[in-house]
Parts: sequence; structure tokens; C-alpha cells
Amino acid sequence: MPQAKQFAQISLEEKTLDKDSTKKKQKHWVKKRHAAVFAFLRFAMAPFLWLRYHYRAEKAPIRKGPCIVLSNHQATMDPFFISKAFPFQLYFYASDDLFNLKVSPLIRYLAAPIPKSKSVADLKAVMISLRVLREGGAIGITPEGNRTLSGRLWEMGDSVAKLVKTAKVPLVLFNLCGGYGTDPRWGVKIRRGTKFVGRVRRILTPEEYAGMSDEELFGIIKNELDVDDTLSGERYKSRRRAEYIERALYMCPVCGSIGTIHSHGTGFCCTSCKTEAEYTEDLKISPPVGGYSRIYEWYEWERQEIVRRILGGEKISDGDILFRESVKLQKKIKLPGNTVTLDKDSLMISGGGTETRYPLAEIDAITAVGKKKFNFYYKGKILQVKGGKRFCAIKYVHAFDGIRAARKEEKQ
Repeated sequence: MPQAKQFAQISLEEKTLDKDSTKKKQKHWVKKRHAAVFAFLRFAMAPFLWLRYHYRAEKAPIRKGPCIVLSNHQATMDPFFISKAFPFQLYFYASDDLFNLKVSPLIRYLAAPIPKSKSVADLKAVMISLRVLREGGAIGITPEGNRTLSGRLWEMGDSVAKLVKTAKVPLVLFNLCGGYGTDPRWGVKIRRGTKFVGRVRRILTPEEYAGMSDEELFGIIKNELDVDDTLSGERYKSRRRAEYIERALYMCPVCGSIGTIHSHGTGFCCTSCKTEAEYTEDLKISPPVGGYSRIYEWYEWERQEIVRRILGGEKISDGDILFRESVKLQKKIKLPGNTVTLDKDSLMISGGGTETRYPLAEIDAITAVGKKKFNFYYKGKILQVKGGKRFCAIKYVHAFDGIRAARKEEKQ
């Protein structure tokens, strides 16, 4: 459904909810126990966040909700990092995987996160958000919808600007700086950095953005949330700082081989052409490989190149995978197959004498999950591929997104 129609539908459903509430009292999403839990966690988690991550948060100049807090998404514990700056509770968006844990019912009771499927439009999440804001609560969203692998902003849609315009509450733009250096998504060890801080970058009132178009507001959001830790001059120390960098860098820019990057300690190499480099304490690649001295430069190149290669007839494939169906609030269901393959037309799961093809045209989205998994949304189902410790999920996301964009452009 186009986004404009979605938000028209939201307005209609909002009116319906208002009418229904006069007939039947609706339970509140915002509850006093949530504020008490967050107040306790802000206090109890402070020593841990400092000792483990050397993190500090600058106090936010806004003292209460309703409001929408948008932040870049750098590290594993971002909701805790962001919350530390605010004196009131935030209701964060949470992905499908959080609702498959044994402790999910307890998390829902204590914090009531807003369930949101990654990389797909989710009208229910928007409706819950507006409900929380009506009740005086505050929403916390990382609009990238996925934690950065490259160190720069993940691609995101302009639906977040539409949500802000619909909600008509203060918009708080928050920056995490140093999280990528301290705890990169592809890595395995926390690095000891000299700086990891969270701060409000800008606050926009409803009066300030009322006259802006969705495009203008979205442009401001992207600009204010973009953080590049490589420009900070800070140093992040670890003897294993390069390990598992192949979860982000899957194609060699020197020889073009896919899946040949191998990391160990502070360095990595291409097993095909023997090119070697170090990942330095100031988050650089030394010497530059193929002209790229930063991860996000290399990452952007391979994101474009993988699409060209697959549209040209190549395939990408990985074995030793675990294939499952993810059902909200239930244990994942194991499905047959131990190899995943993607070409220009289909994603295939094979092994054990079976092969199942999922036409790309019938897949709603593919999104990276955690460090070594990806979900794909097919005919109302959430299907998950989980690989080994060096598995690179992002190449499947890049391929799918790029092929879809190319075919959409062909039709126009």
C-alpha cells in the first residue's frame, strides 16, 4: 500500500478509535509501572554502561512527553544509551526477534515495546505509536530500522517524516557518537575508546515543521542523525578489532572475489589475491584496499557491484545455514534446508533432498537481523536464514534491494 494511502487510512482509523472509545473503555498502553521500571533501570544500568562501554549521556533539554525521539542506531544496547539522557520513559520500537524470546512476556509487561517488522510497512506499529502519544507517552525510534554495519546511516524511508507530521508533537533528534567505534555490529569484542556519548542534537516543535513538506522534514532528519565516527579522531583499542569484518565486507575490490575476506586479530586479507590490510584504532583501513580507507566507502562500492554482478547472471550462496520460520510470541520453527542461494529471479533453500524457490517478485523484503541472520517476508510469513560465525547476511539484502530498485526503474 502506498505510504500516502497508509496515512490516510491511519487518520480514518484514528477517528474510528475515538468513536469506539466512547462505547468501550480501552486499556491504556502507557502505564505507571513502565515509568518505574525505566527509572530503576536508568539508575541500575549507569555503572554497567560506564564500566563496559565508557558511555556517558548528556541530559536532554526536554523534560516530559509526548514527543518522538529519533536516533541513529550504532550499538547493541542503544535503547539503554538513549534512555539514559531522558528523565521520562521512552516506548521503543522492537523487532520480531525480541518477541520470540522466553522472557518476551516479561519484557512486554515491564516495558511494553512497540512491535515492528523490519524493512516492511507496519500500520499497526504506527497506530500504537499514535495511541502512546495520545496518552502522553514518548516514542523512541531508530528510523534506520537496522543497526549500522558500515558506520554511516542505514537506508531509511520517509515514512518517519509522515509519522511526525501526523503526530504533531515535538521531534527530538538524538545522536550517539562513538558507538560504532566501541561496539561495531560486525565485531565480537567491545573496544576501549576514549569517547562514547549520547546527546540531543536538535529539537523541532510542531510549529517549526508544520510548514515543511515531508521531503524537507525527512532531509533534516537524515542530516541531523548522520554520524561519522571516523572523523572524530578518537581511538578504540582492541587486539581483536578486525575480527569478523567480513560480515560487512564481502567482496574484494582488488580481485572482485566474493566471500574471500578473512579476518584475524587486528587485520584481514583476501584469500584469493592475498591483499592484506589492518583495521586501525582510528577506524581506518591501512593501507587502503582498492582505494578505500573507510568501511563505509568499501561497503557502498560492494552494495552497487553485487547488483551488477547478479543481474549479469552470477549467484551468491552459503552452506551450513539454519532455516526457520519466525512466529511472533512463539518458538521458531525449524524448516528443511541447509544451503541458501540467490540469483536474479529467486532465493532458494536447498539440502536434504529438497529445494524450495521463493521468487524475488513475491518477497516483500529481506532484512539483516543481528550479526549473522537475515529475515525475508514471504506471503505473510517471516522466514529466517541463520549462518555460521563468519556468515555475511548483508550481501543478500544488498542484492535483493538493488535488483528490486533496478526493475522498478525499468518499468518507469
